[in-house]
Amino acid sequence: MSRILRFSEYVIVRILAAIVGISHVVRYLRNPNPLLTVKLLRAFGAKVGDRTTIKRSVLLDNVFEDEQSTGNFSNLKIGQNCYVGDDVYFDLANEVQIQDNAVVSGRASFITHADCNRSILLAEKFPRKCQPIIVNCGAWIGFGATILPGVVVARNSVVGAHSLQRENTEEFGVYVGAPATKVREISERES
Repeated sequence: MSRILRFSEYVIVRILAAIVGISHVVRYLRNPNPLLTVKLLRAFGAKVGDRTTIKRSVLLDNVFEDEQSTGNFSNLKIGQNCYVGDDVYFDLANEVQIQDNAVVSGRASFITHADCNRSILLAEKFPRKCQPIIVNCGAWIGFGATILPGVVVARNSVVGAHSLQRENTEEFGVYVGAPATKVREISERES
């Protein structure tokens, strides 16, 4: 696709967002031109570092509907030289921070809040929880993994495919399962 066509598509999305709101950008990013994804995220407040690749679609939730919504993408912070696979889900009720050189495989989910406010009984037993998620430098989030509110994924640790990470990880640890548990250490000397 030529640069002129990409620029035109970008301008159209920006204009529609100005007219109908950020919800248009949220919908567009579910099936975007992948060459525009990073540019649009940045245009609406996300921080995305240089040499970061977002493969295709991103699913952005609670950008404008949650009680803690910012109305933009400022709760999304992705460092330099990161990779984000296809269909990654970001709950932006709170901050999701992915630091430099991290890999997020496709269909991973970052859930920053839990709220069963419609059920009076359950809301008393399980009060709203809304906390940031941090994925530190060099970490790898496997395909379909889910990271829950308040979790810190340590530097150079791995959360395996389809794992449910409820607690913080340790550096150089490999975590798998639902709920995820540490199964081994990675030696810095391993090749």
